[in-house]
Amino acid sequence: MSRILNILTTIFLIFIVLAILGGLGWANTLYARLHPGEKDFIVPWLAARTFLQYGDNPYSEPATQRAQVVYYGRLAVEGQDPLRLDIPFPVELFYFPFALFSDYALARGLWMTCLEIVLVAMAFLSLRLTSWKPARTLLPGFLFFSVMWVYGFLPLTGSRAVIFVALAIVGLLLALRDGRDELAGVLLVVPFFKPDIAGLLVLFIFWWAIYHRRGRILAGFLMTLTILLAVSFFILLDWFMPFVDGLISHINYNPALTPAGILASWWPAVGPRLGWALTGLLLVVLFIEWRDVRRKDFRHLLWTASLTLVVTPLLGIPVIPQDYVLLFLPLVLFLSILAERWSRPGRWGVAGFVLFAFFFGFWLIIAGLFLAGTSAALNNVLALVLPALLVLGLYWMRWWAVRPPRTWSDSLP
Repeated sequence: MSRILNILTTIFLIFIVLAILGGLGWANTLYARLHPGEKDFIVPWLAARTFLQYGDNPYSEPATQRAQVVYYGRLAVEGQDPLRLDIPFPVELFYFPFALFSDYALARGLWMTCLEIVLVAMAFLSLRLTSWKPARTLLPGFLFFSVMWVYGFLPLTGSRAVIFVALAIVGLLLALRDGRDELAGVLLVVPFFKPDIAGLLVLFIFWWAIYHRRGRILAGFLMTLTILLAVSFFILLDWFMPFVDGLISHINYNPALTPAGILASWWPAVGPRLGWALTGLLLVVLFIEWRDVRRKDFRHLLWTASLTLVVTPLLGIPVIPQDYVLLFLPLVLFLSILAERWSRPGRWGVAGFVLFAFFFGFWLIIAGLFLAGTSAALNNVLALVLPALLVLGLYWMRWWAVRPPRTWSDSLP
């Protein structure tokens, strides 16, 4: 009898999950039909369809012109983004299953559903990685936050693949903690293909693996990268140089943000100097922290990796706020230390209220800028505020973050 009950329960749960996923897929498809004006999915999706349908190189002029006609309703004119494919072919391969759908809205709706699943999975893995066990009443709010906070919502609605990079980074660090070095090396390939926002972390992991003689990490990375490149060159031999041309075109027509550029727009006289001074200071800080993490335990490694992610947007590397979903892990680490030190078990505590302060605070910033008629400054504010807050938060918590945890009662005077 109990076995039959377990089977029925399992079937019921599967039905509920499928119903939820179906509802998400329908809602996302509807959203895609109502909001078709984005580039991050339509360009690689159309390039993949062009390759599968006609055999044309996805970086070729016919594929580019097809994207222009679909996006602009005509060929691009001088001064407009030509919409050339700017991602490496090993990454483009992951768009191929979605290119089997001829309906753009349906394909993008399914893509967004996958991104939502990834965001929730990243939230669960981040909790496991940081050993934070939020109260049961807080957990639903935390999962909602992972999808709907500003820096999760923007890449989700923009259909940006950077969300997969964020999940891979969390999985990578979790694999390092558990001693699964080959898996860590496999996952390291994903942020390797996003060097602007994750390249510094990849360098840090390389350095850490070499210093600690964790050769299996490098072996897993090289093996996976070799397989992906071999498959890519087998399918399309001449993709690399057209990809580089597409990347240069994307950079020229879609300029990103740097602290020096933002500060220069606010204070033209001293802004650039302040930006470069900030870059120099943070490079020195990173050098010191990377040296200090040698021969330390995983808590110290996790804190240093989080700091590396947070500092990257402030180093002068051109980035956009839509990629800041990678900073979800440093935020969870900060909240976990708050919960560890100043929250009763099973209660929301300080961490819960800070979580919702982050959620409402950033949405209020957006609303305030729009109401004030200064929405043009929105990207500048979003680009600086979160990294700056997290740098301060991580250093405020550094003493506790790199040392063994204590119970809540131990923190009482």
